[in-house]
Amino acid sequence: MNRILVVATLSLALPLAGMAQSTQTANLSVPLSPHEVHSLMLSAHSSAQYQQLASYFHQQESKFRAEAAAEKIERDRRAQVNAALMQKYPRPVDSAQYLYESYVSQADSAALQAQHFNQLAAAQTQNDQQLATTSQGKL
Repeated sequence: MNRILVVATLSLALPLAGMAQSTQTANLSVPLSPHEVHSLMLSAHSSAQYQQLASYFHQQESKFRAEAAAEKIERDRRAQVNAALMQKYPRPVDSAQYLYESYVSQADSAALQAQHFNQLAAAQTQNDQQLATTSQGKL
């Protein structure tokens, strides 16, 4: 009777453990929302959290660089239009140029944020290592 109970318990527990593990790995690949990023920025204190923030900002940089490249193509296409002399300001090419510059600026800002959090992660890792060596020396 005990053996049947153990087998039944294990047969139910193993699939649930697998689902829990897959949920944890899925959470790592799910992009963070801006609200989650903001709260993580306020509460981050470990190297892993800083790395997570740096990864988010690297993704943002990539997204903005891709949008800037697409907008640059559109700007170049609009610049080929010969009716530029008769168009009122802002011309379509001007709007595309401003949007392109905005995306480049946002990408540069995200790159700076990513660099900042990479530096914080490296500093935190170094602090953790120093703390570990000093605590081992005291024992």
